[in-house]
Amino acid sequence: MFRIVCAKCVENVEWKSGFDKERELIFAIQRNLDVVTAILLLTGQITIIGVFVTPGAFRISVGGPITGTSRIEGKGGDAGINIIIGMIDVILAALLLNNQINVSGAFISSGRFTINVSGPIFGVPKTEPALSELNQSSQFFHRTVSKHFYVNPDLVEKFTKD
Repeated sequence: MFRIVCAKCVENVEWKSGFDKERELIFAIQRNLDVVTAILLLTGQITIIGVFVTPGAFRISVGGPITGTSRIEGKGGDAGINIIIGMIDVILAALLLNNQINVSGAFISSGRFTINVSGPIFGVPKTEPALSELNQSSQFFHRTVSKHFYVNPDLVEKFTKD
């Protein structure tokens, strides 16, 4: 399913310049992460498990058995608390689908990870692709490889697209 959604998002990118094309591709990937996270929230595969508070902003952490964390539930199976948790999940999914919040990162630990979501309505700036940093990292990689390894130029030319 992810591949179909992603292909649909980027099929109209072909005509754009390299910079715009890369930026659109990154936006499409980010958007797909938002949609997949919303679907997981709506199907109950993941749920809110925590809130990270920083000065002037907060991020919500979601996870569940598929991320290696336990699903949060009301103490003693309290139905009222479980309904509130379910409502929070639906609200988060709606905000993700309406592009009001986005997946802002992941917290990875031993044997598990959580997905963090946030956005301007929570005081966190919208996540934007930073292609200049990506370009600097790419140039550093190429300099390092060129300095320490021999790469056949004919092979590089054969596998490089214009």
